[in-house]
Amino acid sequence: MHMILGLTLMHDSALAHSPTQSISLQNASLRHWSHATTIYQRLLSGPIPPSQRDAIWATGVHLGAASFWYLETDDPHAVWPLKHSEPGDLAWMKIGEGKRHLWRIADPTREDSVFNRVLKKKTGPCPTPPEWMISNDTSLVPKKVGLLFGITEESNKENNVYHFPVLILSRIQHLRLSHTNVLDFLYFTAFITPEFLSLLEQKDPKAVFLLGWWFSMCRDGTLWWVTRRARVEGEAVRIWLGRVDRRLLDLLEELGRRRVDVMEERFWARDRVVDEEGFETNWALDSRGRILTVA
Repeated sequence: MHMILGLTLMHDSALAHSPTQSISLQNASLRHWSHATTIYQRLLSGPIPPSQRDAIWATGVHLGAASFWYLETDDPHAVWPLKHSEPGDLAWMKIGEGKRHLWRIADPTREDSVFNRVLKKKTGPCPTPPEWMISNDTSLVPKKVGLLFGITEESNKENNVYHFPVLILSRIQHLRLSHTNVLDFLYFTAFITPEFLSLLEQKDPKAVFLLGWWFSMCRDGTLWWVTRRARVEGEAVRIWLGRVDRRLLDLLEELGRRRVDVMEERFWARDRVVDEEGFETNWALDSRGRILTVA
């Protein structure tokens, strides 16, 4: 209950109309988050009653979303990678490992689980690699990116630590994050390797660039628990790259401009729905294609 209340208040904070209201709601959410974490750790430290296994899995999923959203500040100069490094800076990217442990404990695919119908065909918490990843399809990798990171038909995650991140980012470079394609975006964190994560912790410029490229694609999406970090830490990455390697910042900006151009072309080329009076009726449909939203 505390975790659900905490996440709900985080959502309210994201929607707040004033900074004061947002901070107040965020503080309230953190109190519930703290209570939930204390109870959660106590429960996980002993034998797990069968009746609690679904609650354990659901709470873990909510903790992941909360960790993704939460930042101590919206000031880009006070967040990673600009601030001094701390052990927990990239903890939100390590949630996948924790979910693998929870999967073994809770087993949400078991017959008596409320999640059985949704997850029964899965063998673990991570998504199944898509065909383009299995076949190592590098056809969408931008030429400059491929040259910079050494991406070829012969490269793979074993001989090139940047291979998987580049492959994944190239697939989503012209998409706008929404409920319908969120899995495509989360491949980036789901398939992160320990070697790449280590480079991020060391603030390797190329690794930071790739995370910044991902942030730049997520920041204008419709998922509130993703966009805040993408906006704030994404700007921090841009500032940091400008200080460390201007070449990488220029490439990031070039990719951003190209993304806007391609998405605008696709927008104007899409099928129009016009009513009997000649007015277009689908200009403000949301990501599910049916609910009118503010454009």
